[in-house]
Amino acid sequence: MFIVGGVYVILEESKKALPYFEKAVQLDNNDVELLKIKTDVHLDLQQKDEAIVCCKRILELEPKNYEAKELLEELENL
Repeated sequence: MFIVGGVYVILEESKKALPYFEKAVQLDNNDVELLKIKTDVHLDLQQKDEAIVCCKRILELEPKNYEAKELLEELENL
């Protein structure tokens, strides 16, 4: 699933990629790299609230993840 979603990301087909990443996250909700990519897909699709959820999950797993922390602050201030 992750590989197929990744191909769609490379092809700049975020809308097609999203279901694959959603399924992959359902299977492993502790994979920070997967959550980062899913966040990027949501951002590309202008899905702010979903991107915020991903950032919060990343920070639950890695409280010192500065990228997720900065992005979360930026998104919450929009």
